[in-house]
Amino acid sequence: MLKLDLQLPREQFDLTVKTALELDAVWGIMGASGCGKTSLLRTIAGLEKHAKGRIQFKDEVWMDSEQGVFLPPEQRGIGYIFQEARLFPHLSVLGNLRFSIKRACSERQGLQFDEVVEQLGIGHLLNRGIEKLSGGEKQRIAIARTLLNAPQLLLMDEPLASLDWDSKAAILPCLRSIHRDFGIPVIMVSHSREEVARLADQVLLLHRGAVTAKDQSQVLLNNAMAVDDQHEPLLSMLEAEVVGHDKNYGLTVLNAQGNELQVHEAGLEPGATVRMIVPAHEVSIVLDDFSDTSVLNRLPVIIESIQARDDWHQLVTLCTGEQKLMVMVTRKSVDRLQLKVGMKVFAHFKACGLEVI
Repeated sequence: MLKLDLQLPREQFDLTVKTALELDAVWGIMGASGCGKTSLLRTIAGLEKHAKGRIQFKDEVWMDSEQGVFLPPEQRGIGYIFQEARLFPHLSVLGNLRFSIKRACSERQGLQFDEVVEQLGIGHLLNRGIEKLSGGEKQRIAIARTLLNAPQLLLMDEPLASLDWDSKAAILPCLRSIHRDFGIPVIMVSHSREEVARLADQVLLLHRGAVTAKDQSQVLLNNAMAVDDQHEPLLSMLEAEVVGHDKNYGLTVLNAQGNELQVHEAGLEPGATVRMIVPAHEVSIVLDDFSDTSVLNRLPVIIESIQARDDWHQLVTLCTGEQKLMVMVTRKSVDRLQLKVGMKVFAHFKACGLEVI
């Protein structure tokens, strides 16, 4: 458990956060630019000396301004991954990693070097100079260096913001595996719905330095109004269970609350619970159920709400059992199909339109 009761003056507002984060999950911190996300991360790390209040990690008090307690960053056992890799340019990849191992706290058992190298897929880079690495490779090395420093808490501040999509796609599975495979608690800051959907289990929303919501990522990301950023594409998260695989067509068969869905073969064991990311623009609304279509996934749903996004588009929220699915359609389509709240319709989306985690 990480208990926060802190205040930090900012130019436009005061960061005021009183909450507790259970660290058996990956936490995402979201909110508009300038809402205090990075300031909160820096305060947890001990990089804001003007912060007041109290921070407790497990049984250890990191900050208590009334008692005069303030542990410096190096005593908190925190790993901090920035937007930029911040590697030592005069050292090779191996040299950077060895430097981190030397500085690791001897009281905490660090991760095995070979295990970190294998998980992050950097074995072929060990003898290279930093100047010969791509942006994505540098960030992998930075992540490995941080893990080898034996952190008891990992903070990530927009770790993928400066990377292109190919580099992001390569690193995302590595970031996801940190908590699962290494057991290190993770708190990440991101403005990207997709990054949070892929990585975070729980989400904390900030607005002008205050917490406005705290819930499961599926609940908040499936609520367009909770994370309302017009510049970010809308998406939904669905949970399903792996039923099996259709080897003839390279597909994985899923069960989402009694409904069969198919995605590109994901290499997952039957019985595994997976998270599907469904972009709102990939979903179509159909009034009648029919199978004479190339679209494999047809989900019976009920219209929960219809909201205007701009002059020409409407956001339709669909319910399937306890889960929700967002669809972006034109205002003309809403009128032409005479869509109404409470209507039973069908959501169609292609197998290739789904990301499975």
